[in-house]
Amino acid sequence: MVPGERQRSVANVAILADVAHRHGLSTADCVRGTGIPAELIRTPGAEIGASQELELIRNVVTALGDPPGLGLETGLQSPATAHGAFGLALVSSPTVRAALDVAVRYHRLSSYMHYSHTYREDEVVVALDDREAPADLRGFLVEWEISAILTNWMMAIGALPRILRIELSGGLRARLGPLLEDHFEIPVLAGTGPHTATIDATGFDQPMPFANPMTAILVEEQCAALLERRGLHEGLAGSVREVLMRRITGRVTQEDVAAGLNMSLRTMRRRLAEEGTSYRQLCVETYGSLAEDLLSTGLTVEDVAFRMGYSGAPSFSNAFKQWRGISPGRFARDAVGARSHAMLR
Repeated sequence: MVPGERQRSVANVAILADVAHRHGLSTADCVRGTGIPAELIRTPGAEIGASQELELIRNVVTALGDPPGLGLETGLQSPATAHGAFGLALVSSPTVRAALDVAVRYHRLSSYMHYSHTYREDEVVVALDDREAPADLRGFLVEWEISAILTNWMMAIGALPRILRIELSGGLRARLGPLLEDHFEIPVLAGTGPHTATIDATGFDQPMPFANPMTAILVEEQCAALLERRGLHEGLAGSVREVLMRRITGRVTQEDVAAGLNMSLRTMRRRLAEEGTSYRQLCVETYGSLAEDLLSTGLTVEDVAFRMGYSGAPSFSNAFKQWRGISPGRFARDAVGARSHAMLR
């Protein structure tokens, strides 16, 4: 790891390692020369240096001959839930427009590429600038990135938007065009400058389809992942936290939680006391941790208030100050500022 370089979650390399295994590579093949301990890949919440991540990607791509379709396959295995609170922020967005804003904002902070989007009447143009991506990995990374975005859109929304066309520059039309046209049925053209996707934005202000069964599954998976990453999933306290997380958009009483765990309120209180905690303390820990994770993705205070079931930013801000002792706006500025600074190092 290079001192001072930006850190990356192991989520991406864990996904790629699984794909590599299906193609006959071992974990040792993947991590060779990277300085990444093999067991670290499967450690929730672990981080590695950006240079280490790129070297592991290079190992896999080189060993397999960088075949077209490898990035597509990897993207299809890249759920939003693998990326911290981003998955929850995405699927809990109030509208499709808000979900797109979250996705672009998050990828702008976390990707090796630069994202932007512009609305033009009933269309939105999403641009992807890959000029800073390593030249030898460019094709694979763009393929992986686009595949992951489309896959997560389908999982969160239930269907792809009407993508009018994708324009790929730098010779990547030959590699990605047939894959995207065959798998996603999207017209792909050769372009210049950043890669772009032009999307029909009609209906983007309609409510997100929360009734989509996949959305419910994504929320449950993300809640479980957040608890595990923070080491908050063990014992009865972990079960209580899980109930609280799954019902983040509505207030839940102690009685509701106890009933959901098939025990009396008195028994729940006694067992929590035996674990050295209380229902009130668990609420502070759980809601405070969730709010921090969501704010760290770049969501506004108003966005997080909506996702956590508050009537507005003021009531959420008051609660956050009680949990953490500072305003959510201050926390968000510090968190996003630190992340952006790390990306520039």
